[in-house]
Amino acid sequence: MTLPAPTDPDLDLHPGALVTQACARLGRRTVTTWCVDLLAGRVAPDDPRQPSLGWIGGRPATAALRTGRLARPEQNHWPRVWAVRALRYAWTPEAAPAVVRALTDSSWRVRETAAKLALIHELADSVEPLAALTTDRVARVRGAALRGLGALSESEHAELIRSALDDPEPAVALAARRALAELCHRLDREL
Repeated sequence: MTLPAPTDPDLDLHPGALVTQACARLGRRTVTTWCVDLLAGRVAPDDPRQPSLGWIGGRPATAALRTGRLARPEQNHWPRVWAVRALRYAWTPEAAPAVVRALTDSSWRVRETAAKLALIHELADSVEPLAALTTDRVARVRGAALRGLGALSESEHAELIRSALDDPEPAVALAARRALAELCHRLDREL
C-alpha cells in the first residue's frame, strides 16, 4: 500500500496523541492495518511504503531507525511494542486476532500490552492465552493477565486466579485478589 506522505508528527507528543493524529491523517483502518502488520512481522518498520514509525513510537522510534538499533536482535521487539500500544488508540475489531496472537509474543512488553488490550476490548478469545500468562516469568505480564481473567473469564478459572494469591510479587497477588473479587461480582456468586 502506498500512502500519502503525512506531515511529520510532533515526535514529542504522547503516543495516544501521535496515533490520533495518524488516524486523522491516514484513516483509522489504515493505521490499524499497519499496526497489525507490524505486530505480525508482515511489514518492516522502515518500509518506505508504510507510515513513519514516528507516528506510533515518537522520537525513540525515529532515533532507533536512524541509528540502526532495531536491527539488533535484542532491540527488534520495539516496533511490535509500539504497534500493539498504538492499537489502544487506533482500534478496529479486525485487530482482535492479532492481539490474541500477541499474547504469546517473545517480548514481555508486547505480551503485557496485549493483555491490557484484551481487557479493554473484552476479547473473549483471549481467556485461555491469558490463563497461560498467569505463570509468565515477568510479574507485570502476570498481573495484566490476572486483571483480564477477572473481567473476562468464567468460574472455571477461579482456582487459577486463586493460586496467584500467593504470588511472591505483591502487585501480582493484589491483581489476583482484585480479579477474584471482580469474577465473584460479575458472576454474582462466591468462588
